[in-house]
Amino acid sequence: MKKNTAIIADDHPIFRGGVREVLSELRNIELIGEAKDGAEAYGLIVALRPDLAIIDLEMPLLSGLDVCKKVLSEKHQTKFILLTMHREKHFFKAALDAGVHGYLLKDNAVQDLVQCIENVCTGKFHTSAAIEHFLTEHTEAHQHRAVHDANAMLSPTEKIIVKLISEGKSSADIAGLLFISVNTVDNHRHNIARKLELEGKNSLMKFAMLYKGQW
Repeated sequence: MKKNTAIIADDHPIFRGGVREVLSELRNIELIGEAKDGAEAYGLIVALRPDLAIIDLEMPLLSGLDVCKKVLSEKHQTKFILLTMHREKHFFKAALDAGVHGYLLKDNAVQDLVQCIENVCTGKFHTSAAIEHFLTEHTEAHQHRAVHDANAMLSPTEKIIVKLISEGKSSADIAGLLFISVNTVDNHRHNIARKLELEGKNSLMKFAMLYKGQW
């Protein structure tokens, strides 16, 4: 079985050690580097090209968010799990906009990390249960208008795909459920985003999850 390579970045050695211990018990993860600040984390990612980076939001020199933005802007394929003490909505939305694949609160990160890694490695988004409500905090009127507009523009197949995305399904999952190729799913995703004028990484996923239960 091919292992996913990973690095850890956190300026607190005790917490970094806890994450390291969790990873040591996962048969499909190989830890290939550790960093104590954002600049070191960025250097490791560029040099080692890990599949996964598990990094703290707040670190010296470069924040985890800055590292994520910089790496993804350079078209590296590393997936990011961001660890944080912050429960505020603006931090969460900034992380989504930056293109992270997982967002975990540190107070339950060790318990949630295994499931988060599993989801992220299979192309799904994962966040701590305590802040999932940020994805649905809009007024009923806003929800009704957005869903109404989307339903008017999308084909029946596209609506089904949006529903499956809102349930956290990856393109591979959707392809299997609908008996179509992954490329066909990705084409549908591109067309849906174009019709809804959604731009930026994770924008379709955010839209689908924001109106989860409306499809």
